[in-house]
Amino acid sequence: MENKEEIVMKLKILLKSIRAGSGIADLILHQNQEAITILFRNGAAREVNIAADSGYAIIMDVMKAL
Repeated sequence: MENKEEIVMKLKILLKSIRAGSGIADLILHQNQEAITILFRNGAAREVNIAADSGYAIIMDVMKAL
């Protein structure tokens, strides 16, 4: 099983360094590890369902949500 905490932490760092993620303030992995909340600098938030996702699918789902 992949380490979702590590994937989200590294994805946040990567996204903040590229134009597509420049508006991201934070990525928060929910305690049950079935969703991520994307917090934007403008105060908006978006929830992404990552239940049963592989590491690759987590990245793709977050990118689609941007």
